[in-house]
Amino acid sequence: MELADTSAWTARQRSPELDAEFSRLLEHGAIATCDAVVYELLKVEPDHARVIARRDDLERVRTIPVGPRVWRRALDIVEELAALGPGRHRPFPLADVLVAAAAERAEVPILHYDKHFELIASVTGQPVRAIAPLGSL
Repeated sequence: MELADTSAWTARQRSPELDAEFSRLLEHGAIATCDAVVYELLKVEPDHARVIARRDDLERVRTIPVGPRVWRRALDIVEELAALGPGRHRPFPLADVLVAAAAERAEVPILHYDKHFELIASVTGQPVRAIAPLGSL
């Protein structure tokens, strides 16, 4: 199982092969999500009906909880990124740090298409996998 970041959900739409593989993983229960990803996927929907439909679809996917321990770990990750040098922690969106902390806590890799996760993994040591080579889509 992998926790699919928003970037993986959206990158899959750029390639029929990626979309087919991602759909296969979804069907086999190999994709998980968390509320930070669900929020990002819902906020881009154009209207109420599409938000409801997307939310219904996402409720069928295993959700990794984002509780107090995940929030604390996310703050630890920010601190670890800041230790790399002045301002090095600033480019990381909250959702990315929460996704990383949730995946780490659940002991699952992150499926992504976002260089932030490669950098986060360089300080956390957690497994990550790009859905496609970064920059290829």
